[in-house]
Amino acid sequence: MLEKLTEQEFNTFSENHKNSLFFQSSYWGKLKGGTGWKHELVGLKENGQVKAASLLLSKKIPIFNQYIFYSPRGFLLDYNDKDLVKQYTEEINKYVKNERGIFFKINPLIIYQERDKDGCVVEDGINNEELVEYLKKLGYQHTGFTIKYGKDLEPRWISVLDVKNKTEEQTLKNMRSTARWGIQNSYKHGLELVELGKDRIKEFKDLMQHTGERRGFIDRPLSYYQKMYEEFSKDDKIKIMIVELNTSKYIENLNIQYNETNKKKESVKKEGLKKELENQLEAIQKKIKEIEKIKSEKGEKITVAGGLFMTFGTQVVSLFGASYREYMKFNGQYFLNFEMIKYAIKNGYEKYNFYGITGEFNKESPMYGLFDFKRSFGANVEELVGEFTYVTNHFYNSIYNIMFKTYRTIKRLHK
Repeated sequence: MLEKLTEQEFNTFSENHKNSLFFQSSYWGKLKGGTGWKHELVGLKENGQVKAASLLLSKKIPIFNQYIFYSPRGFLLDYNDKDLVKQYTEEINKYVKNERGIFFKINPLIIYQERDKDGCVVEDGINNEELVEYLKKLGYQHTGFTIKYGKDLEPRWISVLDVKNKTEEQTLKNMRSTARWGIQNSYKHGLELVELGKDRIKEFKDLMQHTGERRGFIDRPLSYYQKMYEEFSKDDKIKIMIVELNTSKYIENLNIQYNETNKKKESVKKEGLKKELENQLEAIQKKIKEIEKIKSEKGEKITVAGGLFMTFGTQVVSLFGASYREYMKFNGQYFLNFEMIKYAIKNGYEKYNFYGITGEFNKESPMYGLFDFKRSFGANVEELVGEFTYVTNHFYNSIYNIMFKTYRTIKRLHK
């Protein structure tokens, strides 16, 4: 029989489950409460121990007194145990019906078919086609094997770096040469990683706003980031980080580099090599003047990039990333991600999750650059099984679908 779980019971079970993400937490449920969703933490127990659980979000449908339900990233259970999947589905069905629900949705963090970093299917790798068919047999409607970003409630395609039992050196070695160069180059620029507290979230919001305008997406309001931080920071499950360019430190590094290059020039006799070193000296002087100008105009410390990271469970998730266009040459995103990868390794996390990508891996794809950036760190593509809907009230579900299609049509016409 389905039981309501305490926050501690649920969060403890979720954090230690292999298929868990921050979505499956009491913190996420409370965050969604600010956007009109109610939440419940429910599960099945055996001998007093939780064996299956889920966060259930519900929202009332306007006009008629019914609800839609959603379990973000699906149920936390062993999907190989078909009897348990069947039993839990039946229990959730009873619960949702009793709460006047017309359907419930799930999108499990389960790989459909294993892929490599280039998005190619791994021969004899993981394949969960049987699970998809079994869920359909139980009565779930499958949304389908979507390719594009934004077609599902959460991305069906994600980019994940395995860091379990890995060292920093091993991880760096497995990266593409362009990523290694970007990382190594970033450390020459006097960059510093700063964790923001509640009083400085506005700085991150400004960075996200700029990136949204540059990339063409609508950013969330400041209040959303503040609420997110408020909920997840209670138990240190979130980190909002920015990368600052320390202009004084960078100028100091450049002066050291200039002096060392100058010494080399004085000791060589070959004219060709001497000329090459003179060119290097001129380039360094040019950089010093450039940074001194930036320092005089913008100050000693300048934000160049940033990100919001979730640290719940066994994964560090890079949920949002942003950068100022004018400072991208300092490779702030390479610096940021490698610093957080090091954090994941040091603190015993199993995966560093770059999160959403599309299922299109050709250079003509609008989001190819994002995929390629994540791939350069050695991250593999994970294709998930997708989204499933279990209808509990067919009459109201039909009305809901008509209303939803009408709403989307009106919204599209008024763009």
